[in-house]
Amino acid sequence: MLSLITLPSPRLFPTPSPSPPKTLNPKPSPPLSLHHHLRRHRSPARTATTVLRSHGLSSAPSPALSDASDPFDIGAGQGDDAKFDWYAQWYPVAPLCDLDKRAPHAKTVMGLDVVVWWDRAEGRWQVFDDRCPHRLAPLSEGRIDPRGRLQCVYHGWCFDGSGNCKYIPQAPSSGPQVSSIWGSKT
Repeated sequence: MLSLITLPSPRLFPTPSPSPPKTLNPKPSPPLSLHHHLRRHRSPARTATTVLRSHGLSSAPSPALSDASDPFDIGAGQGDDAKFDWYAQWYPVAPLCDLDKRAPHAKTVMGLDVVVWWDRAEGRWQVFDDRCPHRLAPLSEGRIDPRGRLQCVYHGWCFDGSGNCKYIPQAPSSGPQVSSIWGSKT
């Protein structure tokens, strides 16, 4: 059986800030080096544009959109409600046959680094931002602990399928409870 894992929702990823409006008579900018162009295309928003254009997925703008400053603004002239939100969509991440339930997997989707791992408690695949909130170490380099939680390779913090930190090896058992970023006690 061949299925795809998809990114669930925009709540896991930050939304890029809107670009400033373009002026009618902009000053010419100085020529940029190739290094600048390569560095600029690494940001999530620019990578998405580059990937879509390089695969021929963008079409020529319609006459109604030809005045738009943003080629992906599908609601030009229709107010802010019609602007397409790239982070509110579902995207394929990997075929199931490529994933091993015993280890976390690093994937990149539209320039965003994510980790895909099997959550035994929930009985389903989970997709998280590929960085530990403690020291920003890649969670994809960690492992799945004996209880089926995602464990960071750096300090061993363990996370459940909801993203809550369930175990910190360095914390004394008689100390305060571990709490999540959202403030719920575990």
